[in-house]
Amino acid sequence: MEEKRLDWFTIPKIDAHIHLMPQDVIEANIGEKFADYGDVSEYIKLMDKYNITTAFIMPFNDPYMLSMDFTLESVHSNLYNMCNMSNGRLYSFADIDIRKNLDKNISELNKIINKTMFLGIKIHPTNTGYPIDGEYYDKIFKWASDNNVLVEIHSYPRTHINDDVCSPSRIKNVIKKYSNLKVSIAHMGGFQYEQLYDINACFNISAILPDYVNEYGIKKTNNILREFGIEKLVFATDYPDSRSLKPDEIYNKYFDILNKMDFTYEEAEKICRYNIMNMIKR
Repeated sequence: MEEKRLDWFTIPKIDAHIHLMPQDVIEANIGEKFADYGDVSEYIKLMDKYNITTAFIMPFNDPYMLSMDFTLESVHSNLYNMCNMSNGRLYSFADIDIRKNLDKNISELNKIINKTMFLGIKIHPTNTGYPIDGEYYDKIFKWASDNNVLVEIHSYPRTHINDDVCSPSRIKNVIKKYSNLKVSIAHMGGFQYEQLYDINACFNISAILPDYVNEYGIKKTNNILREFGIEKLVFATDYPDSRSLKPDEIYNKYFDILNKMDFTYEEAEKICRYNIMNMIKR
């Protein structure tokens, strides 16, 4: 049987890591990247253009980014409403606010995590400045492990710091303690990626893919992705955020890069949809 032709521009895909904003926050922050490219209706046009069937909105662990009264509860209400605007095409990860009492944070998670549009929890240690293996997060990881909830961890550490707050060395401490925890690593550990090859998690290519290509070229980047294993890779972009691309360049550049790699159609289907769908099951 002939292999289906793979074109990353047109293959159906889930973008497992994007950022959007509610309208009142957009209006208060005109001129900022996340605001100027954060409109739900405009993003849905991109989904149609690039055959993105579904996308997952990620919070920031910073209520100032997703609410006008700067509360965790309002962030979740806003995320819920943005998803409801999309006719089932947008889903979200739950936020946390480490300024809050831990029990109140977990109470809020218990309240919203069973709503259909919330698929897991996002933890962004760089934004909070708090190490991923710290005591506060430990209780959240225990809650997630006990409730079979996927946790997405931001990991793009500063290259010269092996124990940065989001470094693979710290993530491995968490996974060693909670062996049944379901984990998705955003940005693949940045340029400390080799430390994560052997852990049981999925890895999304948000933000990092063009940075690898700029540093290593297509061939070595292709080899790095394969070293993680096809079953662990997840398509994601971090739209509209990028260290090396303008927001309106992101999707074209991602698909151009991936079209130069050696993935088969069957492998691409796993990366685009099936791997992350398996991870969000509860």
